[in-house]
Amino acid sequence: MGFVTPALLGGAALVALPIVLHLIMRRESKLLKFPALRFVQQRRLVNQHRLRLRQLLLLALRCAIIALLAFALARPTLRGSGNAGKEGAAVATALVFDNSLRMQYEQESQTCWQKAKGLATWLVRQLPPESPVTVVDRAGRQRGQDLNRDAVEMRIERLELSATVRPMEDALRDAVRWLGTKKDFRGEVYVFTDLAAEAWPEASAAAFAKSLDAIPGANVYLIDVGVLEPHERGLGQLKLSGERVATSGALQLRTELHSSVAATKDPETTVELYLNDRANRPEKRGQEVVASAAAATPIEFSLSGLEPGTHQGFVRIVGGDPLPCDDVRYFTVDVRPPHKVLLLGEKLDDTLFLREALAPSAPAGAAKSDFACDVRPYGDVGNIRLADYAAVFLVNPPPLPNTAWDQVTDFVEAGGGVGISLGRNARRDEMSTGEAQRLLPTKLRWQSHDTTYLRPVAVEHPALRELAGIGDSAPWSEFPVYRYWELEPGSVPAEVVATFANGKPAIVERNIGSGRVLMITTSISDYASSDAWSLLPTGPDPWPFIVLANGIARYLAGVNQAQLNYLAGQTVVLPLTPSEQVTSYVLQMPDASAVRQTLAAGQHDLSIASTDALGNYRVRAGGEQEKLDRGFSINLSPDVTRLDRVNGKDLAKTLGAERTRVARTRDEIEVRVGAGRVGYELFPALILAVALVMAAEQLLANRFYDAAEPSGATRSHALRGNGVFRRSASSVTGSKVGNAHPTPEEAPASS
Repeated sequence: MGFVTPALLGGAALVALPIVLHLIMRRESKLLKFPALRFVQQRRLVNQHRLRLRQLLLLALRCAIIALLAFALARPTLRGSGNAGKEGAAVATALVFDNSLRMQYEQESQTCWQKAKGLATWLVRQLPPESPVTVVDRAGRQRGQDLNRDAVEMRIERLELSATVRPMEDALRDAVRWLGTKKDFRGEVYVFTDLAAEAWPEASAAAFAKSLDAIPGANVYLIDVGVLEPHERGLGQLKLSGERVATSGALQLRTELHSSVAATKDPETTVELYLNDRANRPEKRGQEVVASAAAATPIEFSLSGLEPGTHQGFVRIVGGDPLPCDDVRYFTVDVRPPHKVLLLGEKLDDTLFLREALAPSAPAGAAKSDFACDVRPYGDVGNIRLADYAAVFLVNPPPLPNTAWDQVTDFVEAGGGVGISLGRNARRDEMSTGEAQRLLPTKLRWQSHDTTYLRPVAVEHPALRELAGIGDSAPWSEFPVYRYWELEPGSVPAEVVATFANGKPAIVERNIGSGRVLMITTSISDYASSDAWSLLPTGPDPWPFIVLANGIARYLAGVNQAQLNYLAGQTVVLPLTPSEQVTSYVLQMPDASAVRQTLAAGQHDLSIASTDALGNYRVRAGGEQEKLDRGFSINLSPDVTRLDRVNGKDLAKTLGAERTRVARTRDEIEVRVGAGRVGYELFPALILAVALVMAAEQLLANRFYDAAEPSGATRSHALRGNGVFRRSASSVTGSKVGNAHPTPEEAPASS
């Protein structure tokens, strides 16, 4: 506790005044002769103690009035422990802004961002001119720099919302780091936030609180500019069935409609699908009317009949909305002819299961496959131009001539992808030496007869990415593996992609040059029989094998490499084919502006880091010939637009209740800042206590002395006595300070 004017505490010494008056004004009792004192004698002792107690109580109240008044005038304050040791120190102020696009939310013709900037500008003008100030934002453009008051106002005015924001914890860390350099100042952190849960995860709040412990005296003010009851709809992440679609194939687009509780009062929401035409003008291709609900409502669109090339479009909510940044989701998709895949087998029937998994014999009208399979025997390898294929599969290969091994290896080194499935035709000695080892990931050890099954646990590898959505639902144990090849460990650099249930390698990978080789250590070509190596493709309902085969084929063909849809802030990488090699290109931004970029010699991909703007981008080069025409889309992460809030009191408790305060208006900011700098003044409470004590003193005094006056019949009887009685009574009851009652030693006179 502290005092604004501690010198006035000396006024408490005035409590001696009523005590002195009490002692001075005591009257000595007089012995008076009076007849018929029988009733007075009976009440003498009782009245003596009662009057003494009343006098002492009034004395205590009067002393309390003086003491409380002196204490109040000294203006005592209650402070948090955070200000200890820095009484009267100048203030260093850090202003931290959450400038994510979520602050676009508009209410009463003002966005949260406008409210934050207005309060910040007003607050800066209240600071002393000599106080050091800094500005920090989540976009990372302002990270903590000493600024004067005019420079701070300019920075605040120029601050903009950004689709690319870092965690709030990083911005707060910058503010704390800056305050740590101001040793001679008392630190204050003002965080302009909407208290969204996305910005305040529990771990980040705890880390911020821990960092504040290193800065004694620091106070935190959470300036809440958020909306308490949002009325908002938004779209979730847009998911495509694939970013590469085969010619005449179908594209499935899925998203979700999220509505706040207040927004569900509106019965329906219309969501539209648009696809850009050749002139880049949006053309409506679909519409869904969705019933509003507090839970996420799935929405699905389908596009078919797309011509070869790059197609872009968007899905949007129709109508106005307080938060526009999550009303639109953009997408880009490439439509290309099916990828040509070469399947090599000693017998053509050996490739049957793999061919049906990649390009099934579907009836007319069904969606076409992403692959076009060409089946050839191993004897034709020398007559095949492998560069015409996106991937090559060696199904149950026997020992091949060195020229065949060399041809396939050269294909891989040039950037191709090769898949190998070992079976009964493989030979350990021939395949563990010579040119075969230029291609195979490792040497063969022996054939194992240990019955097991495939169990791909870690599905982070791109070849297994499609298994990630399946989880543990794939019944791999229903497709046993009876025989497989064990491998010599460590013979060449190879990575184990998946294992069997017994821990032995099932799928291994080796990178050669610009390409890659994936080898399966068991057969995928055997029919179901007592002599089969595995039942992977022939077990009951072998859908896991179909998913696995397509995932491996997409990885080997490079389908998964060309990502076309990104989140804001991610670096875009577009691999270039040999026919797309250019020295410069033009990047068309979502707002139709264009930027020319150059490529370094030998660069085989485009790397674009400027992805702050949401929308569809286009990359072109080669003029009318369109040697290069690619595109990609940038969307906002759905997490950034979440409006669910944390509880301000709970957050303040996490950050430290003694140093953290929450405010929403200017008046609240003034009160909270005053409490943080000076403390909570007890003056109003003490003045109220003085008034209550004075009222109690007045009430008790009037009651005590009025009760002492004779009234009614008693008073009439007393007045009929002699004047001596009246004099004695007035001496007892007529004064509030004096003490006129007889002492215990005095005996009253009797007749």
